[in-house]
Amino acid sequence: MFKKVLIANRGEIAVRIIKACHQLNIVAVAVYSTADRQAQFVRLADESVCIGPASAKNPYLNREAILMAGINTNADAVHPGYGFLSEDELFAQMCEECGMTWIGPQASLIHDFSDKTNSRRIAKQRGLPIIPGSGMITSETQLYDQANKLGYPILLKASHGGGGKGIRMAHSAKELFAKYQIVKEEADSSFLDGSIYLERDFEDARHIEVQVLGLPDKLLILGDRDCSLQRHRQKIIEESNASVLTKPERQELYKLVHQLLDDANYQSLGTVEFLLVQHQFYFLEMNTRLQVEHGITEETSGVDIVQAQIKASAHNSLGFSYVTFDGHAIECRLNAENDLTNFVFETGKLQTFLMPTGVRVDTGLQSGDKVTPFYDRLLAKIIVYAPDRDQAIRQMQKALSQVEVCGIGTNLTELKCVVASQKFVTDQYDIHSVGKLMEESNHESYA
Repeated sequence: MFKKVLIANRGEIAVRIIKACHQLNIVAVAVYSTADRQAQFVRLADESVCIGPASAKNPYLNREAILMAGINTNADAVHPGYGFLSEDELFAQMCEECGMTWIGPQASLIHDFSDKTNSRRIAKQRGLPIIPGSGMITSETQLYDQANKLGYPILLKASHGGGGKGIRMAHSAKELFAKYQIVKEEADSSFLDGSIYLERDFEDARHIEVQVLGLPDKLLILGDRDCSLQRHRQKIIEESNASVLTKPERQELYKLVHQLLDDANYQSLGTVEFLLVQHQFYFLEMNTRLQVEHGITEETSGVDIVQAQIKASAHNSLGFSYVTFDGHAIECRLNAENDLTNFVFETGKLQTFLMPTGVRVDTGLQSGDKVTPFYDRLLAKIIVYAPDRDQAIRQMQKALSQVEVCGIGTNLTELKCVVASQKFVTDQYDIHSVGKLMEESNHESYA
């Protein structure tokens, strides 16, 4: 087992990884920007290294500074978490070249699957249905030609995007180029790669994903999730397992995952994402990293996914060889944003930050902390687990009623609205439902 792991991330996920390291008796090293000097993850870590000011180029994307921190602290492994450099094949290679184990899949497979245009090509070669789309857009002429071929509305997507970033919808040729420029700029700043492709937008689709853990001798499926409840393509509520699936559909879904990965020798955690449209699965993308919503799969599978990922990278026994799924889990993402001003990112001091009791809350914040404008707007992930979906919904409704945040705006009203809605309770929602529900709610408020 590793003796010391450096966490190349911040906030809530850094806290989560540090706790997993401590449970495995591993020394945890944090890297931080000056804006995060007093953050909870820095306080929880056994060692910490400042890697630069927040106002400069994002220090959490500074490969050399993070690697130097690992070398100077004698870390023998690096955990990238999600976002930032978690799907950067060059960083994975550099870690290995510096004598530190990369806690993630092989760099060659990050190259194959984290690039969305490349993963679409691989999926198509292996017989998976893919969403109609383009290859890499390399010119303005190609942009308009491909958009006209696919038809509007159309999605512009960063090839190396994630977390809902680097995605915009264009409803007509008139707004296409402006959206292209926005996505390209966001992809450059967030992922160090401005590559863009186009994808057809489906109206009545569910976003279904499958959590996998690749081992040298097998591919374990740890369950599936429904992540359809999104705003501007960013997930806000997730469920595990995906209750919309019939038994034959779930069997077909897992068959497609094996079809994609069985011959790939994929090792570590990964998530294969699909759109379900009229009982037909379309391959969407693969994330070669830990997911934000991993916690609900931990609840329904009984597996500590972060510990399993670390053990697998250290070539240690997981202690299990198969996984069964039980019950139902729901996650709500509490974000720092004001739903009265079109969900603009809110910053400031958390004068009050009270989370519900009796349920799982993953966060890196507490009362008195400051939310800065430099990084993610996620404040906390509220997770409930129950024997069935109806009970889980009631638990989440109760949990949200106990949340109290003062000092900055949040999306709490939105979460309460969605979880109480008839569409959610009856499991009759799709990827566009959140926007429609909030429009209806606002209309009723001013009626």
